[in-house]
Amino acid sequence: MTKKRLITLLSVLLGFLVLITAGCIDQDGAQTGTLSENNYETSQKVDVVHLTGEDYGYPQPFTIYPRGPGSSKVGMIFDSLVERDEIGIIPWLAERWDISSDGTEYTFYLRKGVSWSDGEPFTASDVKFTFDYEKEHIPISGGVEPEVMKIVDSVQVVDANTVKFVLSQPISTFIYKLARFKIIPEHIYETVTDPYSFLDPSAVTGTGPFLLDEYNKEHGTYRFVANKNFWGPNTAVEAVEFVPVSDSLIAFEQGQIDFTDISPDTLDRFTSNPDIRIIQQPAFWGYQFYFNMNKRPELGDKRIRHAFAYAIDREELMEKIGRGAGKTGQMGILPEDHIWYNPDQPAYEYDPEKAKALLEEAGWTDTDGDGIRDKDGKKLSYVLSLASGEVRIGELIKERLSKVGIDVQIKALESKSRDVNLNSGDFELGISGFGGWGQDADYLRTRYCDLSSQKENVASNALTFGYHNDTLNALGTQELRELDDEKRKEIVYKMQAVLAEDMPTIPLYYTTSYDAWHISKYDGWMNMYDHHARTHSILSYLERDGIAAKR
Repeated sequence: MTKKRLITLLSVLLGFLVLITAGCIDQDGAQTGTLSENNYETSQKVDVVHLTGEDYGYPQPFTIYPRGPGSSKVGMIFDSLVERDEIGIIPWLAERWDISSDGTEYTFYLRKGVSWSDGEPFTASDVKFTFDYEKEHIPISGGVEPEVMKIVDSVQVVDANTVKFVLSQPISTFIYKLARFKIIPEHIYETVTDPYSFLDPSAVTGTGPFLLDEYNKEHGTYRFVANKNFWGPNTAVEAVEFVPVSDSLIAFEQGQIDFTDISPDTLDRFTSNPDIRIIQQPAFWGYQFYFNMNKRPELGDKRIRHAFAYAIDREELMEKIGRGAGKTGQMGILPEDHIWYNPDQPAYEYDPEKAKALLEEAGWTDTDGDGIRDKDGKKLSYVLSLASGEVRIGELIKERLSKVGIDVQIKALESKSRDVNLNSGDFELGISGFGGWGQDADYLRTRYCDLSSQKENVASNALTFGYHNDTLNALGTQELRELDDEKRKEIVYKMQAVLAEDMPTIPLYYTTSYDAWHISKYDGWMNMYDHHARTHSILSYLERDGIAAKR
């Protein structure tokens, strides 16, 4: 084992100890926060589980809708070189790897005897092919980020079971980001020139633990069945069926689905049932408020952005919308449950008088009682774009902003249209709810730095919304290349401090809903260490002893 590989493993173990100390996971790796006493005999194997669902597209990397429920379905079929469990990164298709001393060469040793679901052998050529193919065909989900792809000079096949990635510069998160890199079969995709319309059954040929048995786009239903040729741990669930339901709570009570999330006001309906396990999620899913400084240049003045933060009652949103199951947003972006959260940052608690003072300082005053205006008489009025399911959040924000003289008109859209508008910059103010807040802290750089190396990263708030900060850019460059985790953590703390002061967006609140399931039906659910949704983890459907053996 190389020195670099040893350091990597020690870093994972250190992260595990940090999580235990922080109370995020217990000694068995399960999330803490169990609210019910469970005396029923638990089930670790089941023929079928039923989960709530809707249409997220055909489950291959180029035809799926890029949100968690869609990406997780791709992960049921397609594998990555590495995977995430409750502790950190674990070997998967690659059983081990070496990293050169300068951090520019990663050599992966692949598991032998792995086959695609159609019986063809999986080899290092498939890894190289996938990477090269995605240079021309960017996947919607399950691919290497364009910025990372630009850093990789080449992918070399050493032999059938060994592949080497050669980088032009070290990148601190390379292994982590490979966990999302889903390998596709060369023998199928090599003749596919348009993967975005490739809906043939062979398109979902993978090495993963499940096969797609049924998919109905019109009804939004999926059925996955165990892949009997899967190379890894035995499947604990023989079939997974996703079915749309009008009310997930009622569907859970009636036995139509086997797993659901519940809000605090309904906890009493379940806590006395010894067959139902209830565990609170970490705060890794949240709502964010966006400023578009390109569309509305006055938002480039951070005093105005600060005024919004003081005028919006985030505690009220968490209590009234989240029903108390959540944590208020932190202006440094990372939530409190993140392992690299910096607690030393201003709180920006609700203070409408402070908001008014900041607006006046920035040149906006209310002289006639009809809302604040600048010296030229322009009214501070905005259109707030959000998804139809977020209207109540928008209404509360509109009400609070009106108290300080800011006029807001709500524009409700279908969620996919809202996402398109946010990504293209076609909005003035926006709200979006999404997961992934617990992932590697490098997202502070990819979202808020406008570095030339990430011009193709459409997720960057900085590039799309007109935000720029030289200090943050410099810190982001350091963070990207720092391979020592403790030093990188120090940089991430500084990045949070800059963001908390500059406030390019406002995290409104992070949800901490409660997961509930019948333990007599199936009790194998587990979280990934950086994610809130147990049903999104492929390891939830596999036998736990087999997972441990793959570490």
